[in-house]
Amino acid sequence: MEEPIKPVEVITPFEAGKILHKNAEAIRAGLRQSRFPFGTAIPPEKKGGNWNYIIIKSKFLEYVGIKEGNK
Repeated sequence: MEEPIKPVEVITPFEAGKILHKNAEAIRAGLRQSRFPFGTAIPPEKKGGNWNYIIIKSKFLEYVGIKEGNK
């Protein structure tokens, strides 16, 4: 029997910014420009809509050199 796939943990641009000592908008801008390897920005489907940001927690922690569970 196959093991169920576990959900991927994500964090917000605000949470990432707190760790990097940057504001959330700086994180959002970097994600929109594909400057970070830990997440992505999804443009709005409709004009005037909101961008969506996905920051994969494990990739972010690896990027900043924090081992999972050692915050």
